Amino acid sequence: MNDGLVIAERIPRARLDEFKPALEAKLRRLASGLEVSAQIADVTSNRFVKIALAGSDVEVFRELVKRKLGLAPTDLSEIEVNDNFKAYVGKVDVKRQVVHVEIGPVSTIFKSEVSRGGLTAQLSDGRNVPVETIARTYCIDEDVPILVRIVSVDPEHRRIEAWFSDDQTDRFEEWRRERFHRIIAVGGFHEEIAGAVRHSKTERDVIDIQELALTAHVLVCKLGTDGPGIIAKIGRHASNFRLHAFLPQKVDKLRFAPAEPQETTHHKRVSS
Repeated sequence: MNDGLVIAERIPRARLDEFKPALEAKLRRLASGLEVSAQIADVTSNRFVKIALAGSDVEVFRELVKRKLGLAPTDLSEIEVNDNFKAYVGKVDVKRQVVHVEIGPVSTIFKSEVSRGGLTAQLSDGRNVPVETIARTYCIDEDVPILVRIVSVDPEHRRIEAWFSDDQTDRFEEWRRERFHRIIAVGGFHEEIAGAVRHSKTERDVIDIQELALTAHVLVCKLGTDGPGIIAKIGRHASNFRLHAFLPQKVDKLRFAPAEPQETTHHKRVSS
């Protein structure tokens, strides 16, 4: 049986040759014990990976990939309202006050985005905060993996609206409550960011490295360690990565700090 799928892994720009063997090794580990072969067949224009499959255990393998890596939809027939997907941030659109997201190849045809209303409802307790402020606070930046839920599909206007899924908002809340500074590292492999930690001699400050995607990771700092300070130390050893600091106190300020008082303009009466 021959088949294929698109997985929810996105290749960093200009790193295809390095990415292919790493992903194929991961697919071989997933296929261990199954009658299936999996090879990278193509890369879509928005950098998702197409996999060619063959063997009697294709359907079992497909389910494994869905659970472990995620599948990326290629057209609207694979999307329904309330479906959850692992997606990637495209860009923060300051002018339109939305976050563009890449859900899969479908996002090359149907504009996929998280609205300001969704962001403020989920991440700033309904406070009227600019999208760029929310994005900066939560490390919502290009190529950062995020978990989204589809809230509407508009075929006529070629638009898909998503909000963050419960799993994603729970993740953000867990990070806030745990109080550790975290560093989101996007653009390279686990062994590369682990090497940067070693070479910068920050092993005692970084207590864990967690995978968000094959080339996106979270560095968990020891309680009391300053995340931006760690970025300053490891930055020159992590040239392939974009590094973002998730700081719980900044999330607290966004959500809970008293609103800034509005300035009152006093007009002087001009005597004639």
